[in-house]
Amino acid sequence: MSKAYLLSSTLFFTTLLTACGGGSSSSGSSDAVNPVTPPVASGDTGSISAPFANNANGRYLLLAVASQSTGPLTTVTQGGTGALSAIAGTTFTGTPAITREISGDASFAQGRWFTGTLTSSGGATIMTGNNASAHYTAYKTPASLPASGSLACDAGSFTAPSYVGGSAIGQNAYFGTAAGRATLSFSAAGAALSMTVDASAGGSTGSISGAGLAGTPASTAITGAFLGGSTGTLLALGDAGAGRYLLIGGYKVTLANGANYQGVATFRCS
Repeated sequence: MSKAYLLSSTLFFTTLLTACGGGSSSSGSSDAVNPVTPPVASGDTGSISAPFANNANGRYLLLAVASQSTGPLTTVTQGGTGALSAIAGTTFTGTPAITREISGDASFAQGRWFTGTLTSSGGATIMTGNNASAHYTAYKTPASLPASGSLACDAGSFTAPSYVGGSAIGQNAYFGTAAGRATLSFSAAGAALSMTVDASAGGSTGSISGAGLAGTPASTAITGAFLGGSTGTLLALGDAGAGRYLLIGGYKVTLANGANYQGVATFRCS
């Protein structure tokens, strides 16, 4: 297993800003957007059980075609379908602006921006078109960590993994499917997080696993070449209320055919 690196939320966010400019880093290739545009089904997909209730502990994870960013959720805008249209200064617009795999409740909001234009807080266009995707999760960190205990995590909510480079693929392989599992336990050292994601697209499959220790509620654990590379994970802890928690995961995986994909997942643990 790749060595896991633990960074505090502040250090991680600062590192991204310093090394990558504006909280993102290059990790994909321009061939992630197909020049031949297929027909696009209208309307968002997925649903939420309740609107996301942000607070002072709000944070986000955003994976675009050639960038990844995370940090405090200073602002957030959510529409009637549950899709987010603004995250900490980054906006998603268009006619239409379509979001896929929407999921969430009062404790988190997740989805995949699919058709539309993604613009950074500085005005730069991060993504446009409808063969690229930007995966997001908004969540809230716990105020404190338990001293002990092991929790059972559910099967997770996933966005569809999207192609970001590597080996050439066919028209029907730009998006795939994902499933996985996660574990969460607490000790005096902090929260032990682990996640495995099995992804498939275009008839090829691949798997990525990551584990790390969150010593503080807002810590983030990075494994492998998640920052700027093609395989690895980011793990974070979210607060689901009433003694329940979320395991937030971002991943990059290389399938057997050499194509690279990425996505996000959220597991409920209680």
